[in-house]
Amino acid sequence: MEFSLSRKYRELQEILLQHRKVAVAFSGGVDSSFLLYAACATLGPSLVHAFHAKSELLPPLETERVERIVQERGCVSHLIEIKPLAWPEFVANGSDRCYLCKKNIYQKFLADPVFTKGLVLCDGTNHDDLTQDRPGLMAVAELNVQTPLADLGFTKKEIRLLSREFALSTWDVQASSCLATRISQREPITREKILLVAQSEALLRKTGFMGVRVRLCQGVATIEVLHKDLDKINKKHVFSAIKQDFMSLGLPQVVLDPRGRLQ
Repeated sequence: MEFSLSRKYRELQEILLQHRKVAVAFSGGVDSSFLLYAACATLGPSLVHAFHAKSELLPPLETERVERIVQERGCVSHLIEIKPLAWPEFVANGSDRCYLCKKNIYQKFLADPVFTKGLVLCDGTNHDDLTQDRPGLMAVAELNVQTPLADLGFTKKEIRLLSREFALSTWDVQASSCLATRISQREPITREKILLVAQSEALLRKTGFMGVRVRLCQGVATIEVLHKDLDKINKKHVFSAIKQDFMSLGLPQVVLDPRGRLQ
């Protein structure tokens, strides 16, 4: 482990020890998985609580990964069922959707009785996130949720490096986000659209494309694949077969984003 990373990790442990017992807002991604590991390794699993918001906005594979990792860590599990499609402000899909969603979720977490016993809620925000457009960060700040990885300057690359060193299965997982992010802003979010996105992305994964996104805008489905997979999907017979499969789902207009995704 590089000296600078070793020092950062020790500083993270010192922060966790100051809190004595913590709750981690756990998505199952790279950052929150690393934070959960560090908390359990530093404090012991019995003093760490993992809070996960379970909803139809997450692909089933992600929920399965969350449950598996929490079981592996041996910490206290809190699977909180949320129903964002029942929130009018969420369904409206305005520019403040992510902020409102994050605030609702974290308020539900903080309403748990365990927080009356000195528990501190921590979020896996990293330093890179601070330079991006992430409306949910405002909710994190308003609710005084702690962000130790960002505070210590941990970048995504550093978190992946340490995760690999600690043999965490999540060290190389692709970045993910809730399925609602695939619906064009100000188009109402419906259960049918969410299902379409989930089915079409599952279809692409089955075809061998990982880290994909399918975005819906006025009835047009735009496929985003990793940059390294552009040549593969651009082969005529491959994209033609995918378009046929999408048509069977009820998506007759399909285009490919030529830029590709970096991660």
